[in-house]
Amino acid sequence: LKQRPNSPNSARVRSTKQKMTKIVLACLVAVASADYDFANEPPKVHWTRHDKYDSARVKSRAGKGVGSKPTIMSMDVTYTVDGDEYEGYVAYPTAPDPKRPDGFPGMVISHAWYGLAEGEKMRAEEAAKHGYVAFALDMYGKGKRATDRAGAMQLIGELNANGPEVVKMRAEAGLDQLRAGGVVSEMAVVDESLIYSTGYCAGAIWATEMARSDWGVKGVSVFHANYANLTAFTTKMADVWMQYHHASYDRVGDEGLLELETYLEGADVKVWETVKYGGTYHGFSDPTNSIFDDRAAAQSHASMFAFFKASMPKRACEDSTTWHKNGNEAKNCGWVAEWSPRCDVKGEGRVLAKDACPCACPLTRLPL
Repeated sequence: LKQRPNSPNSARVRSTKQKMTKIVLACLVAVASADYDFANEPPKVHWTRHDKYDSARVKSRAGKGVGSKPTIMSMDVTYTVDGDEYEGYVAYPTAPDPKRPDGFPGMVISHAWYGLAEGEKMRAEEAAKHGYVAFALDMYGKGKRATDRAGAMQLIGELNANGPEVVKMRAEAGLDQLRAGGVVSEMAVVDESLIYSTGYCAGAIWATEMARSDWGVKGVSVFHANYANLTAFTTKMADVWMQYHHASYDRVGDEGLLELETYLEGADVKVWETVKYGGTYHGFSDPTNSIFDDRAAAQSHASMFAFFKASMPKRACEDSTTWHKNGNEAKNCGWVAEWSPRCDVKGEGRVLAKDACPCACPLTRLPL
């Protein structure tokens, strides 16, 4: 792709013309293939979730538009795949959601080629603040993380040397941690009909595989990726919502993006999106990357949450029968309905009335 002078950031959205409205937002993730030039990856920078930079910017943004910000729990967790130990990262809301009696939606996050790191852990925490049980998987093995490009090249080379079936097995094992019997199921209840997949760089390949292989994910949203195995797109993934976030100067170029859209059409995917972010480069959403773009990262992730939310079944309006103001059981959802400012009153477990009483607070209730 021929570079042109930088212009003000803008998102250009292509929409397909079919009988159903097809939403479009696409990302190009770096392919972990033998002919990929990983040596040209942008250098990393020092960054942790606990930096002042993160606290001031990312954490203040996470949770906007969610009503009350749920308290979350997050931690490293060990799980086993084929007899070997792997270390993922889980984050989940600690307060129950009365609107979701079947559990929280789940999100599995596939890391970039460096291995599970601070960026993916921050995204898991961000997802938890949006009401998801999030699990960042580990494709390399416990303690196997890269600190430079040479190390990342070695790790992804070792992974791919095991063959595609082993790669798929590790990816599916990460997804399974959100399901009954998985390590995450011991901590939080996940609605297994609402599990979503996302990934960055090489992780977009594994995230997309969850749709291609028909592993039961509801939607996929991936960031700055190359496109591997496009010919493997089949109608098995027709009902999975697919979203791709593409950097303006990503390596596959506009031709690669158009090829991806052709294969999505060919697989009869009913709802898909591709979004191109002007003036951005591969890795724009990763805060540990030297070419991180704050605006595009924020916009693309807000778009992901909106896209996943739109795929969820619409729930009938039903007020909680158990919620009441702290210390006064008579002040329930019926009491809230009498005066709209009461929608901000807190009940047991710090649950707001507007979250527990959606019928009583139809104008103040905010989407997930």
